[in-house]
Amino acid sequence: MGATSNTMSGENWIGESRHASVVKTVRHFEAKQREALEQGDTEAAARYEQWGLHSFFETQHYLTGQPKRIVSDAEAARLRAAEDEAKQAQADAERLDVLKRKLGITPRTNGSAYRPYRGGLPTLGKDR
Repeated sequence: MGATSNTMSGENWIGESRHASVVKTVRHFEAKQREALEQGDTEAAARYEQWGLHSFFETQHYLTGQPKRIVSDAEAARLRAAEDEAKQAQADAERLDVLKRKLGITPRTNGSAYRPYRGGLPTLGKDR
């Protein structure tokens, strides 16, 4: 569950297991960069540095650069489910709007369908 990337969605949280995985990856690339520098391969060292930075950016908010809040894996699963539910509700609402437009039951195309009844009580004739 924590294995999905949080970078592009703009969330301000990251799960504990995902955070631990990112830290492990960053440390791996730092070690690889040191090895490459010891061997004199500056091109590989620069590549490992970029890969490490790319992984590290996942622990920061996409727009502000501030560190993300680290939450438990259970909380991350709950937040992810709530986000998925909100996305599904938005997609359902958009599909419903498209169907309403196709059927011609939107207020713009058929406004009279939404007007309340304006008449009084029905009568049997003018004299009553």
